Amino acid sequence: MAARFLVVAAVANAVLAYSNTSPIVAWSSLSSFALDSLPSRFDSDVHSASILESILNADDVCNHEAIVIVDQPGLHASDLRSLSPNTHLARSLSLSPSARQYPYLPAHPSLDITSLAESVSSKCRSQLLQYVPGQSDVTLKHGSKHVICMNMPHLAESGKERKNAMVKHETLLGIELSTLASTFPDHLVIYTGSPLHSSPSKRQAPNTPDRPVLDLSISADTLAPANTTLPTGGILKKYQLLTPGLITSLLVTFFILIPVVLMGMNALASIQTPIRSDMGKTFNAQERKNQ
Repeated sequence: MAARFLVVAAVANAVLAYSNTSPIVAWSSLSSFALDSLPSRFDSDVHSASILESILNADDVCNHEAIVIVDQPGLHASDLRSLSPNTHLARSLSLSPSARQYPYLPAHPSLDITSLAESVSSKCRSQLLQYVPGQSDVTLKHGSKHVICMNMPHLAESGKERKNAMVKHETLLGIELSTLASTFPDHLVIYTGSPLHSSPSKRQAPNTPDRPVLDLSISADTLAPANTTLPTGGILKKYQLLTPGLITSLLVTFFILIPVVLMGMNALASIQTPIRSDMGKTFNAQERKNQ
C-alpha cells in the first residue's frame, strides 16, 4: 500500500509540474543557423516567449522565403506524442536538416503570436498573412517573402475526444504545410501552443500559484459538531472489512494454496505398500502346537 501511494504521489507531482507548459516544435527545409544555434534543452526558468524571440531575431531568419508560425491554443506535449509517426509533422521533423523540439516550456501569459509575426515581418520586409487553415481566400505570391501566421482551433476537449480532434487538426495542418512547401521551397516552420484565454472573472491573478492550495480558512461548517452516528445496517455497511488486499489473499488461499495441499494429501494417502510374509510354505500351526 505504501509503494502504491508513492507511485501515485510521483505521478501527481509530474502532472502538476507540466500543467502550465506548452511545446515548441521548429524545423526548416534548408539548414538554418537560427535553429542550429539553439541548445538541445533549456533550463526550467526559460519560457516559450524567449525561445520564439531567439529564433525570430536570429541573423539568418530573413533568408527564408517563408516563415510559418502555427499557433494552437491549449496545445500540450502529450497531444504531439499521441500522433502517428506517419503524419506530416513527424516526417518533417525527421527529414529536416535543422530541427528543434522543446516539449515542456513554461507558458508565458503575455505571449502574443501576432505581435511576433508583425515584428519579424517588418524586420524582413515580408508580406504578412494571417489566416485559419482551410481558408480559401488566401493568395500566396511566389517569389516574394512571406510571414504566415496560422491560427489553429484551440484544444479544450479531454480524453478520446481530444485525441480525435488533434488528429483532424494535424491532417488539416499537413495539407496547408504541403502547399506552402511547394510554393516556398526554403521555409521555416514554428509550431507552438499558447495559453487558453479565460473570461476576466475567472482569470488568475499574477501571483496566484498554478498548483492547487488547501483551503485552511475556518468556516461555520468546520466549527459545527461532527456527526458521529454510525450508519444503519450490517457490519459491512459500518466498517470496511473487504479491502482489495484481503480479497486477493482470500482468493489466493482458497483457489491456490488449499487445492495444492489437498492434492498433496491425496497423493500421499494413495501410496500402498505390499504385505510381506516370511513364513514358509510348509508351516503347520497344528504341528507347532503339539511340539
